[in-house]
Amino acid sequence: MHSNIAEQADSTAWKGEILRDTLTYRFIDISITLIDLMMENSSISNLYFSWLEEQERPDNQDTDREIRPVILTEMKNETGSAVMILGLPVSGQFLVIFQNKYFNANIIIAQNIETGELQASSVSEFNGDLTYALSWGHDFINRVDTEMITADI
Repeated sequence: MHSNIAEQADSTAWKGEILRDTLTYRFIDISITLIDLMMENSSISNLYFSWLEEQERPDNQDTDREIRPVILTEMKNETGSAVMILGLPVSGQFLVIFQNKYFNANIIIAQNIETGELQASSVSEFNGDLTYALSWGHDFINRVDTEMITADI
């Protein structure tokens, strides 16, 4: 015998709040774009790979040692918004931090470092004004796209 209650629960399991879902996709998209652009900068990518190699050395595998991410780049503007990209001590894992007086968001990205293929992503933390964050993210990605077109990237 089939249970209607179980079917209803299964059918709603994938439904979410549209604004929250939009924020998730938008900020993951922005994060991936920024990481890709950042890794095209040879001085930043060299810093990242050197740091990662240091983290993976056998003599650095002490379990009591504090693991600290490396700040790879930080962008700030005149309104106080900031975006920081940190390398995590596992190859291809990054934390992108968005800070603004109206919201804060932390996005974790895991990608194949050789191909750039996305393996996993998550909004690990968000607080603040969701509607403002969506508008800010929309404007931000449009500015990045415009700058890429202007720079012929």
